[in-house]
Amino acid sequence: MDNKEYIENLQRKEQALLERIEKMRKTMNETVELRTLGFMSELLEEAKKELEMVQEKLRSVGNEED
Repeated sequence: MDNKEYIENLQRKEQALLERIEKMRKTMNETVELRTLGFMSELLEEAKKELEMVQEKLRSVGNEED
């Protein structure tokens, strides 16, 4: 896999994570059961951490190209 493919894969993953986070937020806004909200909150935090890692990789790859 060359650098361009790597960046494209990271960008696709970033977009998928952003969509997943938005979907979870909408679901959480519609949910009233506390147990479900707690579980969704944990999933949301995990997705945010994964998104941060992907975005950091994208930044570091972008910095290498400069």
